[in-house]
Amino acid sequence: MKYTTLLLASLWFVNAQAQNSDWKFCSLGLSASIMESSNQWTTEVYQGVVLNQDAGSVDADDTAIALQLGCNFWESEQWVFGAKLAANDNKLQESQVYEGGVSPDNLLTYQIEDIVSLIGKIGFKSSKNGLIYGNLGYTQTSHLYTDITQTPVNFSFRKRESQRGWLLGVGYEHLMSDQLSIFAEYNYTDLGENKFVLDDLLYAPTEYRAKVDQDISQFNIGVNFNF
Repeated sequence: MKYTTLLLASLWFVNAQAQNSDWKFCSLGLSASIMESSNQWTTEVYQGVVLNQDAGSVDADDTAIALQLGCNFWESEQWVFGAKLAANDNKLQESQVYEGGVSPDNLLTYQIEDIVSLIGKIGFKSSKNGLIYGNLGYTQTSHLYTDITQTPVNFSFRKRESQRGWLLGVGYEHLMSDQLSIFAEYNYTDLGENKFVLDDLLYAPTEYRAKVDQDISQFNIGVNFNF
């Protein structure tokens, strides 16, 4: 429903026409974003015992403001090629009960921040002022993972990690004037499986190895200031 509302709002703008269809420019963009992540936790080793235990999964969502800086560096009669750097002010965070954990208070928490993407763009001129384009890029994110409980025993494990993945997306951009365009796009990032060793915050170091399978979906609607 959220995606549908934003998509309809973006299409409402596609009535005005720019004076020309010159797509060879650089731009500074601002967008509103809806982001969702899926998170799957597997405990591989705990206290030297190999478990490979599925601890469950949970989805997280957030709204964010995104900035992007890019250039279209080549244009033909039908095609446009460019690249951009995008950054999001976000905090995708959610917790779940550890399935098969020590108690109902045993919680796993996932947090994703500081999503930065370097993206290549290939666009097809669908009309005089409209561009349908595809995105292919590389994404880096900052993560915090925790495993915490207070009953029947008190323990706290945590790990901060940077994670990288591949981005694939599709979008539409419309020239409103020579200096202004609007766009709507959807991007999917596969972060794959991140394996890590958690830090024991309360007791002597305990061997705790886990892996988390994550991906991110993002819908953006925004405006580009072209120069």
